[in-house]
Amino acid sequence: MKSRIITLLSLFIFFSTQAIAQEESNEQSSENSQRHEDMPVQGDVGTTLLLSGLIDNIQLSSPDVELGQNILFVRYYLEDDLVVRLGFGVDLNSYGRETADSVGLSLLRTDSSTSRFTLNISTGIEKHLSSSNRMDPYIFSQLNFTFVGKENTDIVQSQTFSAGTARSNRTIKKDGGIGIGLVLGGGMNYFIAPRFSLGTELGLVLQYSSIGGTISDNTIFTSIGGGTTSDFNRSEDQVQTTEIDVQTNALINISYFF
Repeated sequence: MKSRIITLLSLFIFFSTQAIAQEESNEQSSENSQRHEDMPVQGDVGTTLLLSGLIDNIQLSSPDVELGQNILFVRYYLEDDLVVRLGFGVDLNSYGRETADSVGLSLLRTDSSTSRFTLNISTGIEKHLSSSNRMDPYIFSQLNFTFVGKENTDIVQSQTFSAGTARSNRTIKKDGGIGIGLVLGGGMNYFIAPRFSLGTELGLVLQYSSIGGTISDNTIFTSIGGGTTSDFNRSEDQVQTTEIDVQTNALINISYFF
């Protein structure tokens, strides 16, 4: 795992250094280039909100994956055409289900719920290319850190007879994990008003993740008479994945710069 993380960090540093070196070599030509008056310049700060995922219909293809997804970016213009960015994303998943069914002369009710959270933090650099009117194309590299929380599942089951009710309470806890990814891609902003743009991005993702670990499963049975027994099991299940994918979504975003 350490070797994969070191490799991804090294690649990110390499591509970031190349972008800065390119900026320095083109400094003179950048000074002579013309930018639209609506576009941000050196020293400006902006916020970018990703609409893909927040509104399911505003995307160009399939839904987002769990790892490496941001909701909000903060962008700072080091130069007119060189930007650093910091991304943040959080995903809180909670599911609940209730069922009821008759089993012989008894009524069986089951209430279940599952919850898990995912936190993503990313940092990256953008190199903006020659713009045309309101169009602002750029290339970027980005490093993602994703933290996956524990998955907690609670299942409460009750079976009611004429003599009373028997119950069981089952709790399952699964370890979370971590993901680290390198994204190389390109994007484009279109400034529809001063400092306000609509944009999109596509990227190639190199992603490593290690999800899972210990699974604890504890069930407490309560009989009609009130007596209790318990059953506890522990197991291990961990999945490590390294993959290279083209980002399946053209991520849609809106930005405003100050």
